[in-house]
Amino acid sequence: MEPNAKDPRHFLKHAGNITEASCFGRYMAMSIEKVLFSVPIIGRFHSESRKGKFTLIRILFSNIWDHRIDVRTHDMKLIDTEGIQHSHETDDLYIYQSETEVSVSSKRNQPYDFAPHATTLEGKAKTRGWLWFPALPQGIYPHRLIFNFFIFAPGYTSGAGEDHETLEVEFDFKFRELLPSAKNFVTLEIEDV
Repeated sequence: MEPNAKDPRHFLKHAGNITEASCFGRYMAMSIEKVLFSVPIIGRFHSESRKGKFTLIRILFSNIWDHRIDVRTHDMKLIDTEGIQHSHETDDLYIYQSETEVSVSSKRNQPYDFAPHATTLEGKAKTRGWLWFPALPQGIYPHRLIFNFFIFAPGYTSGAGEDHETLEVEFDFKFRELLPSAKNFVTLEIEDV
């Protein structure tokens, strides 16, 4: 973890492999546990059904402070290997998260629970959940993940901000190529090359 000399509230971690894909700040810590590419999702909410493809990232957030912190998904960004910035999906995401199925073939869908993380994290607590980003084009991979946290007075998650910090993980390794036989839903692990 390297604090940025120009901004001591920005903590950067260069990850040489998946076990190093974590970052610790003064208030929060986060670990990237899994990355899934171009996941074909069918979501249902009451009578509405939608299909979409997403890049899904499972994160473990840890509040290392003594007081609650709001974990806002709109303050989370993914920068891909082409330098394009992507925001966490929010538009109608509830449709995909309510009754989620993964299209594992053209004839079969598999239910799966991509549970979201808690939005308010109590002091010294952890939460695990999936972040939803747009599907990246073939051959394009995540390069950096950036998380901004706003710190309010102890016991509050809104109001006048007292502090903030940015946690960033930059991948210094290559993502394994998809196997030629792999189609649709693939749990793509990360490896050194």
